[in-house]
Amino acid sequence: MHNSRPMIWLMVVASTFFWGSNFNAGQAIADDVQALTAAAERFGIAFIGFLLLRLLQGKAESRLRLSDMLVLVPLGIIGVFGFNYAFFTALHTTSALNAALIMALSPMVSLLLSAWLLPVTIRGYQYVGIVLAFTGVSLVITGGRFALLTIAIGDAWMLFAMFVWSLYSVGSKRFAGHIPPIQFARWTVCIGAIALIAAALLVEEPLTTIPALPLSVHLILIYMSVFGAVLAYIFWLRGVFYLGPDRSAIAFNLVPVFTLLVSLGMGEVPLLLQFVGLGLVLIGVFISSGWRPDRRV
Repeated sequence: MHNSRPMIWLMVVASTFFWGSNFNAGQAIADDVQALTAAAERFGIAFIGFLLLRLLQGKAESRLRLSDMLVLVPLGIIGVFGFNYAFFTALHTTSALNAALIMALSPMVSLLLSAWLLPVTIRGYQYVGIVLAFTGVSLVITGGRFALLTIAIGDAWMLFAMFVWSLYSVGSKRFAGHIPPIQFARWTVCIGAIALIAAALLVEEPLTTIPALPLSVHLILIYMSVFGAVLAYIFWLRGVFYLGPDRSAIAFNLVPVFTLLVSLGMGEVPLLLQFVGLGLVLIGVFISSGWRPDRRV
């Protein structure tokens, strides 16, 4: 694959577009399919995609120990099963943009968790960014009525999804940093997919529901699997490798922007509070990620 700098940046931006449009795609099918069934089909396809890529790769990978599996299993349950069940459940009762704005808090929550689980020190300017971003999201999910402290159930589910994803991200650095990223992704996706399929079979009726779904729903789930899971993860990891995690992290801010643009393209006009919240979140993430005006003369 071509590794020129413009191409790498294009891949990073493409991954954020795939993730951003995932929120619109998930909302589009929320009324047609239950959460576990949707997540099971999506990650069942992603499971197959990662296995096919492994077969095409051919070369040997790192040998995993039993201790590695004792880490990969809970991380797969947390990051794939936990996140996706909460994600699809949230989109039944909240908007795609609200969900994307809440998800945009993940870098800040990851930073807070890193201070607990990793040798990371949070600097003063990062606290400022964290407060701004949380204020922006709070403005959106409370409708500006902070005193009432009322949060829609869908927003609450998305807050949980964002938290478990942040825990998955930090946990991967803390406990599985020695495992190559693509190998780590394949194992956690496959473990999470098995858990989602098992849960769907126990709680819902996927064997009856999936064959009866409209073709449009299957096409959306295929898009979310191939582009929003497999390719997005590979493109993002490639960007982190060549550009560094700091520069790639700034691009993550584009996720709610792409969700907003797709919403506008579908004829949905966001509320003024959502625009204000988006602005505060973007400023907060830029500040907390380390961006500051250059003071050199």
